[in-house]
Amino acid sequence: MARVGTQALREMRRARRRRAYAQLDWIDAVYRVYVTAVLSALATSFISGIVGGRPVTPTELSRALEFGPALGGLVVAGAIAAGLRSGGRGGPLVLLPADVTIVLLAPIPRAVALRGVAVRQLRFSGFLGAVIGMIAGNLAAQRLPGAYAAWVASAGVAGLITGLAFTGSALLASGLRLGRRVAGLLAAVVVGWSVADLLGRTATSPASFLGRLAMAPVHGVGTPVACFVILGLPLAGLAFVGGTSLEAALRQAGLAAQLRFAVTMQDVRTVILLRRQLSAEGPRRRPWLRISGAARRGPVWRRDWQGVLRWPALRILRILVLGGAAGVAATAAWEGTPVLVALAGLALLVAALDAIEGLAQEADHPTRSSTLPVGRGWLVLRHLAVPVSVMLVVCVVGVAVGGALGPGGLPEVVGIGLLAAIPAAVAAVVGAAVSVSVGPAINPLQIGPLANAVAGVKAAGPPVLAVLGVLPLAAARIAVNANHSALAGAAPAALGVLFVAATVTAAVLLREG
Repeated sequence: MARVGTQALREMRRARRRRAYAQLDWIDAVYRVYVTAVLSALATSFISGIVGGRPVTPTELSRALEFGPALGGLVVAGAIAAGLRSGGRGGPLVLLPADVTIVLLAPIPRAVALRGVAVRQLRFSGFLGAVIGMIAGNLAAQRLPGAYAAWVASAGVAGLITGLAFTGSALLASGLRLGRRVAGLLAAVVVGWSVADLLGRTATSPASFLGRLAMAPVHGVGTPVACFVILGLPLAGLAFVGGTSLEAALRQAGLAAQLRFAVTMQDVRTVILLRRQLSAEGPRRRPWLRISGAARRGPVWRRDWQGVLRWPALRILRILVLGGAAGVAATAAWEGTPVLVALAGLALLVAALDAIEGLAQEADHPTRSSTLPVGRGWLVLRHLAVPVSVMLVVCVVGVAVGGALGPGGLPEVVGIGLLAAIPAAVAAVVGAAVSVSVGPAINPLQIGPLANAVAGVKAAGPPVLAVLGVLPLAAARIAVNANHSALAGAAPAALGVLFVAATVTAAVLLREG
């Protein structure tokens, strides 16, 4: 019976592929691939030109050799930890609801039904990791010594293994049904090992050895055994994929369908809520601390802080990690890679999307605000106070990380970082508020060039504003390079960012006030 069912499943999937290929316009598909390849090449060339080809100084090279493998290993460890947590919640496989209710309940081995989907998932994650790694290698080759082809190849191989490790660890945790607690504990061990390598400036974990592989042109290949250890994750995931929970697969299928529609409509708020459901990230029953005092004194301030104090530990850890990532990117930009300013701004924007939860909930119920004895404009402004406070803490974490990694010592980096923290926090919060308040970027009832232009502005506005908030750091660096004071360069830029953020707040967020 199992053999007959397996053969029927294979024939059904072959028929599905033939039907899909029959409906495919090959000329149009080839044209899209051609346009995508050309645009990607132009974008990579443009970014490479922004990065510049100035070689690093001997001091910068020594710091890259000292911290590079551990930082790369921390990225690999983060990918493995994310995969473990995903597997602990049910796994990375996204199936169609019909496949869950029909195929997985058919009299065939569940491993046979899931292995093909798992292989496709591994193939996609490996390809995506390789592309990201090759882009990183291309950017590193602009400043670090070594052959260009060697940088692209080594970073691409490291990215390929990282992508496979992410999906493989998720498949393994899902197949073994480790659960959220065990998977979270293993994820903490993996990340903690890489953090210990970073603090100790060593390379002992397999992830750190993979980070050394990414820097092979200047660091040597190192021990290749660690790569084979990490590659064991996808193989083990395929071996145990049959243990995936049916209930978890059905839940993932339903939420993933809604998530795809929200992404298509570019509805940021719905994407955030569905992602939290997928990760089972609900508020705590008991707050971390209780706020005393009468609710009449600052009810909006009190309510928003009560929401923050009920954040789960995972959300707090995520925004702190994003703050640290922004600090690393800002430090790299200060040392001579200005394009990473954009990465720092985007990391702060993602953190601000969590911090803006109070205003987002208010936007979810637009009719309720009309019944309150206060104008909408004042209500929006009061809802921005707590997110800005939270993001200032996140920026301080980034400044601390930058101070630990910065070549100029703690006082110089901290002084400039604290000056740039205020406009960065304000710009990220305003950008996040615009994302959750203006609704979906795409309106299915509106078509035409004007509607496309409006959708583009809605989608690109918040990231541009968040990146703009980090530009005072770049202005300070330009001033230092011109033998001027960093304060003289950062202060006018910070005032300009605050002016732009205030203008956007008045024009967009307070338009109904």
